[in-house]
Amino acid sequence: MKLVNGYSVIRLFGYTKQPNGFIRQRRTKFLSGAKGFTLIELLLYMGLVAIFLTATVYFAWDVVLGNVKAGVHQEVQENLRSAAHRIQFEIRNADSINTVSPILSLTAPSPNNPTEFRLSNGTLEIKQGSGSWTPITSSAVEVTSLTFTDLTDTSSENIRFILTIRHRNPSGRSEWEKEATIESSAQIR
Repeated sequence: MKLVNGYSVIRLFGYTKQPNGFIRQRRTKFLSGAKGFTLIELLLYMGLVAIFLTATVYFAWDVVLGNVKAGVHQEVQENLRSAAHRIQFEIRNADSINTVSPILSLTAPSPNNPTEFRLSNGTLEIKQGSGSWTPITSSAVEVTSLTFTDLTDTSSENIRFILTIRHRNPSGRSEWEKEATIESSAQIR
């Protein structure tokens, strides 16, 4: 309560009760010149930031998963290409075919006689001469199928092979799944 010209004036929420009983609004602006955000503006900004962060996280996740998939694909293709090239090379440089199934055995020039290929616990292995079995494929992949077929006729000795390799996926995640097959043949020169 305040005395103005001898009268009591009550100020309540921006209104002034005059001594004559009238209530009049003060001519001041509510929060004039105040700095800050309203609640609606704050909620709007928070929503926009949340949408932006969600989109950024999804984009980053896609980039990471794309990189994983590309690495898996590259690993399988590189092992498939390398193994097929090695089999073709050894067949072309062999003197003759000894056996085709289940182990491919080739008569090769000394000291690599015989040269043999086998599938052991998902790994393609080669043995040359009296040496030990050496893996051709990496431990990151598994050879699921290896088939040799003797296509020898009267004029040439040929071997067809079908090789299937897949990426080892102990966790079962779809990003780590990749399988590829190659079918090729080689002729002994």
